[in-house]
Parts: sequence; C-alpha cells; structure tokens
Amino acid sequence: MSEPNPSSVPPKSSPAWAKLHLWQMQPVRDVLLGLGVFALIVVGQKTSVVTVPLLLAILLAYLFEPVIAWAVRRLGVSRPVAVGGIIAMAVTFVVIPAVVAISVGVAQLAMFGSRTVDNIRTVQAAAEAGSAEAAEKVFEDWKDRESFRRHGEPVDEFSPTWRWVYEQLTAPEDEPSAFRDALQAGVEWIDENRDQVAQTAANVGLETVNRLLGWVGAVFGLGFMGFVTLFFFFFTATEWVKVKRFGRSLLPDKNRARVIDLLTKFDAVISGFIRGRLTIAFVQGIVFSIAYFAIGVPGAFILGPVVAVLSIVPYLALVGLPISVTLLWLEGHTGLRGHWWWVLGAPTLVYFVGQALDDYVWTPLIQGKSTGMDTPTILFASLAGGALFGVFGLLIAIPIAACVKILIQEIFWPRFKEWAEGRADDPLPIEE
Repeated sequence: MSEPNPSSVPPKSSPAWAKLHLWQMQPVRDVLLGLGVFALIVVGQKTSVVTVPLLLAILLAYLFEPVIAWAVRRLGVSRPVAVGGIIAMAVTFVVIPAVVAISVGVAQLAMFGSRTVDNIRTVQAAAEAGSAEAAEKVFEDWKDRESFRRHGEPVDEFSPTWRWVYEQLTAPEDEPSAFRDALQAGVEWIDENRDQVAQTAANVGLETVNRLLGWVGAVFGLGFMGFVTLFFFFFTATEWVKVKRFGRSLLPDKNRARVIDLLTKFDAVISGFIRGRLTIAFVQGIVFSIAYFAIGVPGAFILGPVVAVLSIVPYLALVGLPISVTLLWLEGHTGLRGHWWWVLGAPTLVYFVGQALDDYVWTPLIQGKSTGMDTPTILFASLAGGALFGVFGLLIAIPIAACVKILIQEIFWPRFKEWAEGRADDPLPIEE
C-alpha cells in the first residue's frame, strides 16, 4: 500500500479565532463596551464643570420639546423663536423671582446668625455675672440691643425659651438650678482651658472665612453654570429634531424595530417621571416657602426650595423637618410662635401637609399614572448615583435605573423564565 504524497495533504489551517483581533471577539467586545461606558461616566464626573451644564441643557431640551413643538405647530413661529421665548419667560418668571427670594432668605439667615451669636454671648455673660442682680443687668442690656435692632420697638416680653433661661439665671443664689450650675461648670472649664478654646475658636473662625469664600465662589460658579446651561439649551433645543434624526441613523438595521420599541418605553418612563417630578418640585417649592415663612422659620425662601428639590426623591423632604424645628427654636419668637408645641408642631404639620399634597393632589394631577419607578428603586438609584459621582451621578442615576429596569423586564427576565421552565438553553439573550 503506497503512502500518501505529502504534497497532496492539505496544510493544517489555524483556528478561526486565531485570525481575529481582540476587539473582534464578542466576549472581549462586551467587556470593552462595559469598561468604555464606565470610563465615560468617570470622565464626565471629572469634567463636571462642562458635562453638568451640557446634561442639564439636554435634559431641558428633552423636557421642553413638547412645548416647543406645540409653539411651532400652533403659533407658526420658528424653533429659535420658540426656544428664545421659553428662555425669556424662564428668566422673567423663574430666575428673577428666585434671585429675589434667595436674596431675602440670605438676609434673613444673616440676621438670624447675628442674633443667635448675640444670644449665646448674653447667656454666657449672665452665667459669668456672679449674682442674680448682675445677671439681670446683662439681660436688660440685651433688651436694649434687641430694641435697637427692632428700630426702637421696646422689648417687654421674652420668648418662652428666653423666659425660662432668664428665670434660671436671675434666680436667687440659694435656690437650686441645674441649668445655672451646668452653665457655670462650662464657664469654669473654658477658663481652665482658655488657650485651647482660643486656638479652637481661631481655627473655627478661619474655617468659617474659608467657607464664606467658598460660598462666594460657588455663587459665581452657579451663575456661570446657569449661563452655560442656557447657551447649550438654546442650540440643543433648536436642533433637537436633527439630534433625534442623527441618533436614529446610528441604529443598526438588524433589530431596529425592537430597539425603537425599547427607546419608546424608555421615553415614556423617563419623561413621565422627570417632567412630573420637576413640575411637582417647582410647585412644592412655592408651598414650602410660603408655609415656612408663615410659621416663622428664618430663611424660609431658601429652606423651602431646598426641601422641594429633595422631595424629587420620595419622602426625602423629611430632612427639612429637624432643620426647620431647630431654626424656629433658635429664632426665639414671642407670643404664640414661641411656645414649644408650636416649635415642634408647626414644622411637623407643614411637612405632613406638603407630603399629603404631593401624594394625593400633585402626583395624581400632574404626574398621572405610575411611571414604573417605584420608591425603593428611585431612592436606591439616587443615593448610589450621588455617592459615586456627586451631582453628575444624581443627574444620570434615575434615567439609568429606569432604562435598566425596562431592559430587565423586557429582555432578560422573559429569557430567564424560558430557561427556568426548560424552554431555552441559555438565560442570556445571545443568538446562536
């Protein structure tokens, strides 16, 4: 039997995968895609001075697109005119009133801080006075200063909190007073550790100055960010139709209908939640500001909008309750608003009324039906996004969570059920 001719044996070919580049292998491409998305998020967080205004501009263009389309269709104006009109109305009816309200709130907080420091010094001086008569003289001087601060209006009545402090510190020395004893012990400790206290006070003062400078820089930064956001918003909203057309052109022909269906569901959930919650937050900002001002909380026009923004995440407005109670107690109102039950009860009532309006009035009226974004999902996504990437993370957390939830419900979960019931070999939607 003749042996085969070696020249007639076909050469042994290399495996197909050996001729592929790494990025041509599907598993490697999946890993690289995930790493690329993560790197994009990290880079976006590092360059937040640009990406945050850009994301806000895209978000605003997305939110106002129905209004812009309505103005173009019904009023017969061009898109640049419609966008310019929205910007002008926002500046006139939102930005300017907000700046005025914040200025009033800052002035209130400044006066509140000055009074609080003066009150603390008055209590300390009364505790160091050494006798009831000297302590009473300290409080009389405080009344004179308070009368001057009120443009000459005489101060004849203490608030309930101040009355109790006054009674404790001006009581005869032979009457026991745990509060007075505690204050005197604190004064003695300060005298014994005067150098350390002075050093701590200097450090606190330096830190306060640094914080004030930081706040001034933050104000200018916020103004710059607002200008850049409006700049990006104008051009993004004007070209929104082209942006959508360009995005559609990037979709592959294969599974185009499926992708468009998923994007439509993404849009329904995200737009329903974000448009609804932002509108509700705007209304809640007005409600909380007026309510806090009515019950006597200092800085109501700052605390109200902050609590309203926090209410975007359900029940996070609860943070405003202890803050409002503390501010109201330190303010030291006289009359009805100075009683302990008002200090505790009024802010609590404001919170529960505001939350009830959110749950039973604004949400059904403005947001309508459920968007599928339940409270645990929103809370987890917001906290995780903020903890990982700060403000940038807060902006992208809820939309990403909504999209991931839809992907799980529409793609991964049905495939997993098929696998669990024995109708599919692999729970992942990978074609053979």
